[in-house]
Amino acid sequence: MATVFVTGATGVLGRATIPQLLASGYTVRALARTEENDAAIRALGAEPVHADLFNPDSLREAVAGANAVLHLATRIPPSSDMRRRSAWAENDRIRAEGTKNLVDAALEAGVGVFVYPSFAFVYPDSGDVWIEAASTSIDPTDILHSTIAAERAVARFAEGGRRGVSLRLGGLYGSELPSTKEQLQLARRGISIFGSVPAAFTPTLWIDDAASALVAALDRSPSGIFDVVDDEPVRQQELKTALAAAAGRRRVLSLPAWFARMMAGPAAEVFTRSLRISNRRYREATGWAPEVGNAIEGMARASTDNPPAPLPRVPSTVRLGLWAMALFSLLAGIQQQFVPRSFYDDFPGFGMRWVAVDGPYNEHLLRDLGGANLALGLVILFAISRPTAGRVRAVAAAIPVAQVPHFIYHAAHLSVLPTMLDRAMQTAALSLTLAIPLLVLLRAGDIQEEHKSVPPQPTGVEARIATQHGSGLVTSTR
Repeated sequence: MATVFVTGATGVLGRATIPQLLASGYTVRALARTEENDAAIRALGAEPVHADLFNPDSLREAVAGANAVLHLATRIPPSSDMRRRSAWAENDRIRAEGTKNLVDAALEAGVGVFVYPSFAFVYPDSGDVWIEAASTSIDPTDILHSTIAAERAVARFAEGGRRGVSLRLGGLYGSELPSTKEQLQLARRGISIFGSVPAAFTPTLWIDDAASALVAALDRSPSGIFDVVDDEPVRQQELKTALAAAAGRRRVLSLPAWFARMMAGPAAEVFTRSLRISNRRYREATGWAPEVGNAIEGMARASTDNPPAPLPRVPSTVRLGLWAMALFSLLAGIQQQFVPRSFYDDFPGFGMRWVAVDGPYNEHLLRDLGGANLALGLVILFAISRPTAGRVRAVAAAIPVAQVPHFIYHAAHLSVLPTMLDRAMQTAALSLTLAIPLLVLLRAGDIQEEHKSVPPQPTGVEARIATQHGSGLVTSTR
């Protein structure tokens, strides 16, 4: 029975791959750095081995006795930090320095096979031209130079008759991946991260197919660099349409490229390239074939496995009231914040002037009021998008806190208005701004918040795995 030493065992790719390794008859030893890692690794069915990728001595001890090495470790920054180049520094170090150290340890220990999952997005924008590693030059972005350094280290391992395999994987997706769940959630809200370059091909790979490709590399792949992607590359427009269908929507809107660059920083460029990559060479070399043929099929499967949460039932009077409150706050706030003089001179319009007749102009005061109204409008919009009885009550109760004193003041100063029509209209308008939130407050209790049944919660080691990786993992095997 062959023994494989695995790094990154508790990551997304590791959790998908270790069960397949065990099913194929491998004994799995996995790098661990903490007791929490130990528990998570044992829950996956592997043996934890304490080592550090940046401590060569510890690596030599950890790799000793292994027949193969599977280097899955990465440190991809969370989406909130991706725009900062510094957030990629540890990932670069793991790929470059960590891979070098691990290759050195594997060579010293006499390991026969070393497999590394690289990244398919290292190629230049190629339009509709088919791409293969053997015939296409690379053009890595700044954050991908480290993965090329790792590939070179693996090629060095392969010298002298050993097998060193680098698999350039497509963008991973799957039912349990947090990134896929986020994409589905966005699509259900009408937004897609794909589609800013509609004709561009985006290489993808179902997570379990990535795992089976890695096992095939250990078993039977010759040395070299191979592309491992879905059978059928899809264009961004097709992927966007697939996401819309998976979300149950007729269409979704694409985030503009400039917004993606602002949010993802150095990671954004790779997803605007057209990369029509073929997996032909790897299929022919190993007999491997993906279970999921393309991202259209895969997104449909992921959607079935991740049904949308039931929406609360909100009375129409509450919805209409919330929208009216948001509209009043946002329209007033925009005018007060950005054209305060116009608000002072002309509000509410139609030949009537209700502000200028009651005191001197104060730009500072009006802009502050505008900011408060804009903030209130955003809070109301949030309540509209996530309606719960408590949230709606809080919003509806907040408005009378401001409006009751406002109403009392104007009721006591009607004499400043020039005509009876002005007085009647102002009183009616202020009454309406009070009546709507009070009506919403009264009807908020009729919101029916539907909940999905809650499955048994993981405990012990399983709970620690789920908490550590935020993947929604309930059981430790697939």
